[in-house]
This record gives sequence, C-alpha cells and structure tokens, in this order.
Amino acid sequence: MEIRILHPRALSGLSALTEPGQRGKLDEYAAEPEKLFALEKDGAAVGWMHLHIPDEAKYSAFVYIYIVPAYRRQGIGREVYREAEKRIRSSGCDWWSSYPPSESSDAFCRAVGFTYTNTNHYMVWRGDARTLDLPADGIRPIEERDIPGGPGIWSREYARMHRELGIPYDETVSTTEQIEHDRREIREHPERWSNVFLLEENGIPAAYGAVFSDGDGVGAVAVDYAHRNRGYGTRMTAYLTRECVRRGHAHPFLYCEAGNDAALHIYEKLGYRIESSETVAVRTRTSIREEAEQERIR
Repeated sequence: MEIRILHPRALSGLSALTEPGQRGKLDEYAAEPEKLFALEKDGAAVGWMHLHIPDEAKYSAFVYIYIVPAYRRQGIGREVYREAEKRIRSSGCDWWSSYPPSESSDAFCRAVGFTYTNTNHYMVWRGDARTLDLPADGIRPIEERDIPGGPGIWSREYARMHRELGIPYDETVSTTEQIEHDRREIREHPERWSNVFLLEENGIPAAYGAVFSDGDGVGAVAVDYAHRNRGYGTRMTAYLTRECVRRGHAHPFLYCEAGNDAALHIYEKLGYRIESSETVAVRTRTSIREEAEQERIR
C-alpha cells in the first residue's frame, strides 16, 4: 500500500471515483492539501485520506478514510487506518476522531478500535442581531493569571457533559509543563490567545468560551457546574457570536452533541439552526491506555 500526498492534478480523478454523497467531503478537505493523501495499491487509485495531526498533543487528531467501492472488504481501509494511527501516535497525540458517514463506516470505526460513536449537529446562525444584544458584563479576554483555571472549566465540563450523555470521555488535566508553556505563550504571544474569553462572577471564572482561529465560528462554550442556570451560557454564546460577526463572518457556525438539550435550547434561542448532522467516532485516551496495558501483559 502506497500513501502519497494528493497532487492537485489527481483531485479530479479521485473525485470521479468518489461516490456523489462523499464528493462534498473531498472538496472540503481539498482546502488543506497538505493533509490530503491519495491511496494507491498496485498502481491503482483505491481511495483517499484526510489526516489532521494537531500541533499540541492535548488536542484531538482527526482521520477520515474513503475507499472506492470496488476495493472495499479487502482490508485496505484497516491497513490505511493503522498507518494513520502510527503517524498520530508518533507525534505524541493520544486521542483522535473521525466522522463515519454511514452505518458501514460506523461499523468499520468500531472494528478498528474507536471507543464510541455519537451524533454531532452542525448549526449555523441565521438569527436577528437583536437576539444577541445581551449584557457582556464580566466577559473579557483570557489572561496569564487565568491559567490553568479558565481552560480547566472547558476540560472539566466538556467531559462531564459527555458522561451525562452516557459517553465515556477523559478530562484533560494540564501538566506543570503545559501550564508553564501556556502562561509563557500568553505573555509572549497574546495574539495566539485572542480567541479565548472568560466570564467572571465576583472575580471568579464562571464560564469559558472561544471562537475558531479564523473567527468563523464558535469553538467552545462551557459553564462551571457551580454557576449553572444563571444565563452565563447564553450570554457567552451571544458574545462569541457577535465577535464572529464583528470579524466579518455573517453566519457563524458551531457544533452541538445530540442529546445535549440544554445547549441546543440556548443555540436555537439565539438564532442557530441545524444545517446537518454527522456521526462522530472517538478513540479515547482511556481505551488507548487500557489497550497498551493489555499488550504489555501479553
């Protein structure tokens, strides 16, 4: 099996081999050509793979594999996945996800070791600006003194939300080295943290929020458990949406886990609408550690 970076001239050929329902994904990933790979076997094009490996191991890697129908059920997808897993692990990243688009893809993800699958709603803001006109009191950019408490809200509550949905999920706890790194980066390169915000109550961080690096969507909203049911999630989401619009994006987007009804209610109240839904498969840190321990025992 040969895996090579997809050259632009090969894109049209692979597009012709790709089922109509998957061509949109291929076009989407073509925007990052350095992460798109052509798959060949014995000189024949058998599919493609999108592989994103984050700069920092605390973030999730992402792998999406498409195999041409005529070459399925030959072990090619599994072979490609193992190569992707090897590359992810060698980078120091220890968890990753995928978006299986069908029941057969879902079954494949489970067969190769993904821990769970769930549905994500892709939502786009279609509301009136007046719905976002909420108080911004207490909301400010994150500062060096907020590390690790501020991001800790996100890590802790994101994990809690998954557990409440019955989904296994590991809370990310920053190491001393990571805390020192983040504080130094905020101090020396504050622009890299300009997308992250906190909402304070009486000087105590109560909610965390962030927009994506290019400002086109809301990347994170989390309210500390002790401060729930006070409207902080609504205010933070409204603030972040306004921030995206201010940066030139008329219709910001976000993702919401199916079953997270409290968040879904907030988003719809502010004017977000579900545009599509996708299954997400996640390989958790716990499952990887357990697998490594089993291999060690053997």
